Amino acid sequence: MNLRLIDAAMDSYKELPQDDVNRLVFFRSVWGLQAASAQDCPCSWEAPSPEALTVACSAGQHIFANAPVAIDAAVLARDAADIAACIAGKGLLDPAIAAVLKELSWADVLAAAGLELAGSEPSAFLDELAGGLVDAGIPVPAAVAAAQVASLALRCQLENPAQAAVRALRDAKLYDEHHPLLCPCCGSEPTLSHVGGQTSSQGRGRLLVCAQCGCTWEFQRIRCARCGQTNPGHLHYFSLEGDDAHRLYTCDDCGSYIRTLFSEKGALAPVSYEVEDVVMARLDAIAQDPRFHA
Repeated sequence: MNLRLIDAAMDSYKELPQDDVNRLVFFRSVWGLQAASAQDCPCSWEAPSPEALTVACSAGQHIFANAPVAIDAAVLARDAADIAACIAGKGLLDPAIAAVLKELSWADVLAAAGLELAGSEPSAFLDELAGGLVDAGIPVPAAVAAAQVASLALRCQLENPAQAAVRALRDAKLYDEHHPLLCPCCGSEPTLSHVGGQTSSQGRGRLLVCAQCGCTWEFQRIRCARCGQTNPGHLHYFSLEGDDAHRLYTCDDCGSYIRTLFSEKGALAPVSYEVEDVVMARLDAIAQDPRFHA
């Protein structure tokens, strides 16, 4: 996580509505904690051989499923507690949810979810965590918030292995040709896409971005990032008036969408995907409005 890039990107958004600026400042504290932890996490993970990577890619498997990251349980619990305290202390959460986050025994919560999953199937691990909390009587909104905290903490230990995994894909000549719907490193869903980023087609293609491990991977520009539909007549872009750089890329077939950043004209530099994830949250509100689907 590049804090210099994050700060530069935040500076370019100084003219956003104050609520958006406040959200960026809120998350900057969390990103600082994540960056410090990731820097202290040595990457002992070793990538599979090029042959093993080729087999995994051909089978549609993500890398960590076959070469799990060894998660340090104590560090994960510490980071989750620190992030939970940071988030709860900002006064922006519902007080009941903030209280749950501060009172949870993170070591116990994380262990109950099955830490063996955390380094191989992060999405399944987070689902187990949220489900276990609900079964224990924690209200659903608080359980979801706890899973989000755990996701942020887990990013600290997945980021460096994911970078190593992407290098291994490049070395094996697989990166430019392997275009999965899910993250090729950890198997999580992409949080956003970027048209105009650094791709093998000189920026004319598209990148998908994984918020869980920080991986980016190349993807076809005319293809649904959720179901894989490639019929251009079923794919549409929608943007807010006055902001053509941030768009919803929707699919008629699956009814889903992905938030998409356009920077083809170089108007959005520097680009931080952490910052863009926050800035484009307003697009989620639009996509979830029933009137949008009318």
